[in-house]
Amino acid sequence: MTSRCEAIVISLLSVAQKYQKFYCWVSQRRIEELVEKYHKMGLSNRTLNRDLRWLEGNGYISRLRRIRVGEGGKLVYCSTLYKFTGKLFNWLNSIGNRVKKFFSFFRLPKLADHSLRQKQYSSLLATSVGKSVLINEKDGSVSRYYPGTGVIEAA
Repeated sequence: MTSRCEAIVISLLSVAQKYQKFYCWVSQRRIEELVEKYHKMGLSNRTLNRDLRWLEGNGYISRLRRIRVGEGGKLVYCSTLYKFTGKLFNWLNSIGNRVKKFFSFFRLPKLADHSLRQKQYSSLLATSVGKSVLINEKDGSVSRYYPGTGVIEAA
């Protein structure tokens, strides 16, 4: 699949996801705008139609052209209905698995996360010297804790 086709598919999927559906109906002009805005690719109408035909021919999407009869019996073309097939979702899953494998190399150990929390806690204590923290006890009383000195007194 070419990068142009990927951009078109991702644009179609984002529209469908917005409305929580497995299909969408957007105009070709809107698809071109989305691809330009989010993927920085300019598409002509001819190129878009060629790529949509390729996606449909290879089983990634199915299209249903929507036509209605207008005034005087003339045909009025509406936006096309795009349905996503299982092959598209399998392709997305394979990409997700490849990305997951790639980023699994960069996992931080749990020890690093613990040391980060300790640094945040110690910096919190360092900034709160001279200030006090109110603590609500289980019996309903309130105590005042001074982190800089470690003194606890009844408030």
